[in-house]
Amino acid sequence: MLEVRQLTNKDALAYHELRLRGLREHPEAFTSSFEEESRKPLVWAEKRLAHSAEAPYNFVLGALADARLIGIVGVSVEPRAKIRHKGTVFGMYVAPEHAGRGVGQRLLTACIQRARGIPGLEQLQLTVTDSNARAKTLYEKAGFRAFGLEQDAIKVGEQYFHKCHMTLDLRGADAG
Repeated sequence: MLEVRQLTNKDALAYHELRLRGLREHPEAFTSSFEEESRKPLVWAEKRLAHSAEAPYNFVLGALADARLIGIVGVSVEPRAKIRHKGTVFGMYVAPEHAGRGVGQRLLTACIQRARGIPGLEQLQLTVTDSNARAKTLYEKAGFRAFGLEQDAIKVGEQYFHKCHMTLDLRGADAG
């Protein structure tokens, strides 16, 4: 049975391990690198997952199968007044052995539903590696629309990857 819930600092070790796995297996998909992130202490993950008065609306969701973390996605809400209406989806990853079973869709749906409940939040933004057609299709089915392409956004070794910038409007008739 699949459970999707907000992760807490008690989930830090499982979160940190799954995040590192994603960074190691798919370096082209993330802005962060495995090498840099693997040097961060576990307390970094504990802080990311803990409730914070400075960032009260930030969250990370996890998909669990048989109490084992198999997927993650997070949202960071801008704290500055002029851009507080925007949130950023980050760190979406589903373990490959669970891919193609709707885990990513369940995570993304739960993420969007939770974001709709954040006061003043009007849009979600994300970036996805432009060559990752499967992920782009998932985001498009959820209502995200591309608004730009950043050429050579990340460099892994000697290879460059473009990032597609996408947005989801949380307002209006199509926002529910």
